[in-house]
Amino acid sequence: MRIKKIILSTVKFVISLLLLYYIASKIDWTQALENLKKANYFFIFLTFLLIFLERVQLTYKWNLLVWARGMDISFWKLFLINSIGAFWGLFLPSSLGTDVAKSYYLIKNNSQKSISISSVFVDRIMGLLALLILNVFSLFFAGDLISKFNIKFYGLTFFIIFIILLYIFQREKTASVLDNIFSKFRFKSISEKVIKLHKSILEYKNHPKTLIITFILTLFVHITRVLIFYVISLAYGIPIPIVYFFIFVPILTVVIMIPISIGGLGVGEGVFIAFFSLIGISINDSIVVALTNTLSNTIFTLIGGLSVFFLNSPEVKEMPQVNKNTI
Repeated sequence: MRIKKIILSTVKFVISLLLLYYIASKIDWTQALENLKKANYFFIFLTFLLIFLERVQLTYKWNLLVWARGMDISFWKLFLINSIGAFWGLFLPSSLGTDVAKSYYLIKNNSQKSISISSVFVDRIMGLLALLILNVFSLFFAGDLISKFNIKFYGLTFFIIFIILLYIFQREKTASVLDNIFSKFRFKSISEKVIKLHKSILEYKNHPKTLIITFILTLFVHITRVLIFYVISLAYGIPIPIVYFFIFVPILTVVIMIPISIGGLGVGEGVFIAFFSLIGISINDSIVVALTNTLSNTIFTLIGGLSVFFLNSPEVKEMPQVNKNTI
């Protein structure tokens, strides 16, 4: 199993390098560097403020979910856990690595394992639901801009499949179906843990107000991410109407979640360039915006890494591991 993970991570790393190399070979670096030199640092500073706002929004909606289940943990403690989880997510093999790290550290700071994991799981579901809804609207308003990529079919199909799976998952009978499936393979211990987690997640159905507020906050998170891209384009004086960011960024976010590279590196930049070329934005302008977004978020995420070494609690200095005792 460990060898498979190493091979998979290596393949993703190679894909990221190949994509970045291909993009780099197409760029006029003299022009790209000229764009960097004329950056407006007020908008760069505003970019970091928006990233901070995004992290605050992410933490607050997560805090609502844990508070709803009676877990007593402060907002800033959770903000720190969120930051550290994002840091380890840079090195774990997929975007779900961040969720694993967040669950790990929340459990370390609170003994309620099922609530800790279910809060992260529900947070992820809300994020995907809000993102897919924005994605559907983006596909609708995009018109024929993205017709040659055939993304409308895949986007709508993915949305419908997600809604069907979500409906099946939230049914009470699903637990007994899962139990029957696992019992056939004699995975009794796994079955018990999965069913316990499933029941813990379904507990959130008793907190509809929290779920609605969390969903609304998640929409604001995605809107903030759109504004980050837009402000970066303003920083370099690249004239891109904000409406195109609302069309392309939600689609871009869905695409980079496909686990074919390390953290979407290379994929995100390539898709960004491809989309904005449709409205006449050169590759030199697009790559500056895309790389500035990636670099800004990485720098901010590294703050979480530094927190690992300066936090008093020694348990957060351990690398999170996925094991049978997590649930």
